[in-house]
Amino acid sequence: MAEKADTADTGTPAVRSRRPRAWHVMVALLACTAVITTAALTSGSGGAAVPYDFNGDGLPDLTVGLPGNTVNGHPGAGSVIIANGTSSGPASTSVRIDQQSPQVPGAAEDGDSFGQNFTSADFNNDGYADLAVSSPIEAIGDTQGAGMLTVHYGSSGGIYDSRTDSFTEDTAGMPGAVGWDEIFTYSLAAGDLNGDGYADLALGQPLDSAGGKANAGTIKVMFGSASGLSAADTVQIDQSTPNVPGGPEPEDRFGEQVAIGDINGDGVGDLVSATIGEQITGSSDRGSLHVMYGPITDAPAAGGYIDSGNVAGIGEFAGSALALGHFNDDPYLDVAVGVSDQEIGDRGAAGRLAVFYGDANGLSTDRVDLFDQDTPGIAGGPESEDYFGSSLAAGDFDGDGVDDLIVGMRSEAIGSATGSGAALVLFGHDTAGITSSGALWIDQDTAGVPGVVAVGDHFGWTVGALDTDGNGRVEPLVGAPGNAAGTVTVLKVRPGTLESAVALAEKDLGWSAGSDGDAFGISLAH
Repeated sequence: MAEKADTADTGTPAVRSRRPRAWHVMVALLACTAVITTAALTSGSGGAAVPYDFNGDGLPDLTVGLPGNTVNGHPGAGSVIIANGTSSGPASTSVRIDQQSPQVPGAAEDGDSFGQNFTSADFNNDGYADLAVSSPIEAIGDTQGAGMLTVHYGSSGGIYDSRTDSFTEDTAGMPGAVGWDEIFTYSLAAGDLNGDGYADLALGQPLDSAGGKANAGTIKVMFGSASGLSAADTVQIDQSTPNVPGGPEPEDRFGEQVAIGDINGDGVGDLVSATIGEQITGSSDRGSLHVMYGPITDAPAAGGYIDSGNVAGIGEFAGSALALGHFNDDPYLDVAVGVSDQEIGDRGAAGRLAVFYGDANGLSTDRVDLFDQDTPGIAGGPESEDYFGSSLAAGDFDGDGVDDLIVGMRSEAIGSATGSGAALVLFGHDTAGITSSGALWIDQDTAGVPGVVAVGDHFGWTVGALDTDGNGRVEPLVGAPGNAAGTVTVLKVRPGTLESAVALAEKDLGWSAGSDGDAFGISLAH
């Protein structure tokens, strides 16, 4: 039974384990290149709390998924750990929620992967942030891999033992129907899509059928209200929906990654989908961006489309990750897109990053910058299966009023330590946007970063961003789910300078050391 941790233990850097990682098997079941969604979050107006402030004290709470955690004897059932924010960073005690926790529907089962994915917003505008959690491999009856969503509502006491609602495709009013390995809740994003002041929830389901086409992909939008989220008014969007460009095709994987933000500056949130498998007619390129402009009710107000065939150098499944941010000082949100399978030279899956800049007309292939490990100012060099751009997160890391970007390289080899992993911080500028000037390379061999490099740590498998001490500067987060039971490293950075790095494991948040396969840090707050 999950419970509140009541002792603090600062611990030491996690002991390295070189046993096979059980979480690799769990991740493989999801059959995607990057299972962690980077979501741009906006919350409703009025009394809405900032995302991740579950107890309403004005400080975001550190939230970490460990979907490989054993719960009540069930391996891979999964959990989420939440440590309250304080003025000095995350508290050294925390709570853990899972399907054995009070008020959480269902029960822990082998391989549910509760906590594989999550996002936060104040869906009912009560002044407490809420948490939407994915259990993507949850079985519904005899249907394996159907998936489930739980929504945990914040309160003065946080979200442990608080109201929790659950949803599946069998829930009355929810569009669609449960299907084997269709993985409902594969990707998540929160923001106000219909302009009513309440944050809404987008659920990407790229392995869903649409128009009779297998794995064409769908997105469901659940609308926020004073009573929170419900299935009753949920709408389903796919490439046959009015104002959504294109049409459903097998293996398109529409909704692979989703994000929400005001791209065109009209004051209403827009929905972005990375349609990672879309085949571009007349070329071998795969991958596209769909921008569905709000307000969204039963359909988007308008649609935009960028395909990888029109951007030289991002043709290998473009859209492994998304992050939205104001990377320059104009009023429009910009979109960073990971292309982690991109070949660089003759190095397969070395990876690349594309940053598209928004304006009043949305996104355009005329306003894009590309980055990889061959870009001047970026350390290292392209190697096969580095997966540069496999995870992305944005925030104002240096406090200059312009957003910055952290890029994960989940399998970067450091010396002979294959799969050790790394991350790169790129800074935004008021006129130039994202550049490589002042770029910071971070790995476990970087001076000031706790730990040591080790085979299969996958430092940078996931990156995140959260103001962990409430001082107005966002901290980049780096997950290393293969580092024994997993770690999360909290960074403070400025251009060219690593100010500090603190590594946290389960033990540092008041729990036991955990075990190999917990995958602590595979999902992080953005």
